[in-house]
Amino acid sequence: MKKLFFVLLGLTSLNIYAADPTYDATRGALQNDPSLCQYGYNPNCGSASYRQQRRPTEIININVPSKYGAWAANPKTGISGGALDMDSLAAAKRQAIRTCEEGGRNKPCKIYAWVRNGCLAVAQDQNGTLFFGSTAPGLAENEALKKCQKNKKAQCKIIASEGCSMPRF
Repeated sequence: MKKLFFVLLGLTSLNIYAADPTYDATRGALQNDPSLCQYGYNPNCGSASYRQQRRPTEIININVPSKYGAWAANPKTGISGGALDMDSLAAAKRQAIRTCEEGGRNKPCKIYAWVRNGCLAVAQDQNGTLFFGSTAPGLAENEALKKCQKNKKAQCKIIASEGCSMPRF
């Protein structure tokens, strides 16, 4: 009876291993999974060219239109104005001058700084000299102050806080 039980147990275990003829117990699960051939985990896949076959990376170009900003001032009165998020540099300059001139009462205004896809800030020293910072978001005011302080001017202050013209997509 014991012999018959061991024979049946042996035959049952052979049937379990015979269920998947491609399975090799000495190689592990990752090496035997054919769905992992494309990732290079299974060295038992077909030919070497199959393992090295890679799909080319698809490059997608997204056209994101630039945005412009400008800052204008009247040096006699000290009044200034600006424009942000304009579609062209010319439009940004026109709008900045319009804002600065306040309907003709503050003529003539002149463009002092502009930016494309960035941020702009203006600092002034005690003598009225202007310093511009145009850079990435969060850095324009620091850049303007550093330029002002580099000229050995002790009293520097931000007169136009950071404004950004960044593309939106």
